[in-house]
Amino acid sequence: MRYCPHCKVRIENELDFCPLCDMETELIDGETADEYPYIRTRFSRRLLIKTITFLAVVIAAVSFLINHLVPTDSPWVFITVAAIVYVWISMMNVIRNARNPGSILLCQVLTVSGLTFVIDYLTDFHRWSVNYVIPFLISGSAIAIVLFIMIRPIKYRAYTLYQLVITILGALALMLWFIGAAEVEWPSVMAAAVSVICFAAMVVFADRSTRNELHKRFHF
Repeated sequence: MRYCPHCKVRIENELDFCPLCDMETELIDGETADEYPYIRTRFSRRLLIKTITFLAVVIAAVSFLINHLVPTDSPWVFITVAAIVYVWISMMNVIRNARNPGSILLCQVLTVSGLTFVIDYLTDFHRWSVNYVIPFLISGSAIAIVLFIMIRPIKYRAYTLYQLVITILGALALMLWFIGAAEVEWPSVMAAAVSVICFAAMVVFADRSTRNELHKRFHF
């Protein structure tokens, strides 16, 4: 029997990955004998994470040092650090959730949106990030989730939850236009409309188990 520490459920089948969240499961109720001897590989995920983190900190520190020794009016060091943080977050998410493309996609949308906003803000804030980049990222990710479902329909319930988060982001993009942070109307409206339509289509065409899951988690 297997156990998923993320969902806190027992799995009767001998599945290495949870069918709900696709995270790695743990073996309980005894060990099974291997037909072949187990050989520990040299690859260590923890060591890789530490190495990437150390390199990111070193590169950021060197960038600040160069900026201090060679002063300039350009805010390149902050853009560089923002890019380093984006790459670090992306790599951490890929390492931890290599089998979960929905989680990776959502992380990319959030980090790229944050990175482009920082670059836009540090370069006199021409609003190209909130006017175009962020709405197009939200629209593209909503469509990508639908394509993921067509490729791997077994992940329907998990993808529906990711689509719900993207729909909330679409509403926030529309809110940016309402409060005047974004100056171009149609990209924000497009992001909100595409995300809502994709989520509604997923709910309408979902099976009964998916609807029950949504009802249990969100009471609708």
